Amino acid sequence: MNPGKIRRDLWIGLASQIGYKALGFTILAMLARQLSQQDYGKLMFALSLCLLAALLTDLGASQDLVRRVAVRPAGARRRLGLVLSARLPLLATYLLALNVWVALTKPDLWPVAAGIAIYAVCKELHRTFSSLFQGLRRIVDSVWAFGGGLIVLCTGVALGSLLDRGLLWMVGCYVTSGLALVTIGATLARRRVGDVGVRCGARRLRGVFGQSVFLFGLTVMSLVHFSADTLMLGYLESYAEVARYEAAAKLLEASQFLVRPLTLILFPVCAQLATREEWSRLLRLLRRMVLGSAGVGLLACVAVGVLAGPIVRIVYSLAYAESVPVLRVLYLSTPGLYVATVGTFVAVAVHRERRALVALSVGVALNVALNFWAIPRYGAVGAAWVTVVSQSVIAVWLAVEVLRAVRARLTFDAGDGSIGVVDG
Repeated sequence: MNPGKIRRDLWIGLASQIGYKALGFTILAMLARQLSQQDYGKLMFALSLCLLAALLTDLGASQDLVRRVAVRPAGARRRLGLVLSARLPLLATYLLALNVWVALTKPDLWPVAAGIAIYAVCKELHRTFSSLFQGLRRIVDSVWAFGGGLIVLCTGVALGSLLDRGLLWMVGCYVTSGLALVTIGATLARRRVGDVGVRCGARRLRGVFGQSVFLFGLTVMSLVHFSADTLMLGYLESYAEVARYEAAAKLLEASQFLVRPLTLILFPVCAQLATREEWSRLLRLLRRMVLGSAGVGLLACVAVGVLAGPIVRIVYSLAYAESVPVLRVLYLSTPGLYVATVGTFVAVAVHRERRALVALSVGVALNVALNFWAIPRYGAVGAAWVTVVSQSVIAVWLAVEVLRAVRARLTFDAGDGSIGVVDG
C-alpha cells in the first residue's frame, strides 16, 4: 500500500465530487426554473424508474469487477471483456421491456421514459468502465469520464434554457450526455487494458453472474431504498408531490460527495487488505471510517437544518418552498446514510455481502411498509420520515456486522482458540 497515493486519490476524489455536485446543482436549478412542476416531476419520476430498472442488468458484476481487478490487475482486460459480453444482451432486453412497461402502465410518460431509458443504458455501460478504473486505482480516469458526460449535460440544459425549450429537449440532453459517458469511458478503458473482445453466450452469462448474485442484491436494495419513496409517491400521489419530494431528495443525494471518495478509493484498498489477511490494519481503518462518516453526517444534518430555506430558494427558486420541511427531515438520515455507505463496501471487501444483504432487505421492507401508511396521510414529508427510520436501522445493523466480522477474523488469526466467522 502507498499511503501517499491513497491520500492523493482521496483529495482528487473529494475535489471531483465537489465539482460534480456544483454542476449537478446548476442542472437542477435550470431544470426547476425552465420546466413546470408537472414536467419536472415527470422527468424525476422517469429517471428514478429507468435507472432503478437498468440496475437489474448489472447483477453485481460491476462490484465484482472492482474486487477482482483490485486483487489481480493482470486479469483486468479479460474480466472486462467477460462483463461486457454478459451485460450487453441484458441491456438490450431492458430497453425493450422498459418501453413496453411504461407504454402499458403510464402512457403519458412514454416519450420521456423512452429517452431516459437510453441514457440509463449508457450510464450502466459507464458503470462497467468506471469499475475497471476503480479496481486499477485510476481515479483520474473515472473523473474524466463522468465529468465529461456531466459537462455535456449541463451545456445542453443551459442551451435549452436560453432557447426556452421544454421537457423533450431536456430528455435529449440526457441522451447526449449518456453517449458522451460511454464514448469517453470506452476510449480510456482501451488505453489502459487494450482492445476488449465481446462475445455473447449463455456460458459467459453464468461465468460472470454466477458469483455476483449477492453483490447484485446489495446494489439493487441500496437503489430501491433510495428510489422507493419517489416511485411510491408517483403511483400514490401526484407528479407535483413527486417534484416536492425529489427537490429535497436530490439535495440529499448530492451530499454523498462527502463520503463517495471513500467508496472509490478505499473499497479496493479494503479488498486488498482482506485478501492479504491484514485484519488489524483493516479494523483500524474501519473504525476511523465509521466514526468519521457519522461525524460528517451529523454536521451535514445540523448545517442543512439551519440553512434549508436559503438552499432551496437558491437551487430551485421560491416555487419549491414546500420542499423545505422535506429537506430538513431527509437530512436527519445523513449520519445513517454515510455509515451505511461505509458498512456496505467494507462488507463486500471482506466477502460478507450475504449478511449485508439481509440488513438492506429488512430496511427496504420496512421502508415500503411504512410508506403505504405514511404517504396517503402525510405525502412527501411522511415519506421523508420513513427514510430516516429505515436508513438508521440499516446503518446500525451494517456497522455492527462489519465490525464484528473483522474482529472475529483478527481473533481467529491471533490463535487464541476463538472461531472466526465463515460466510460466503
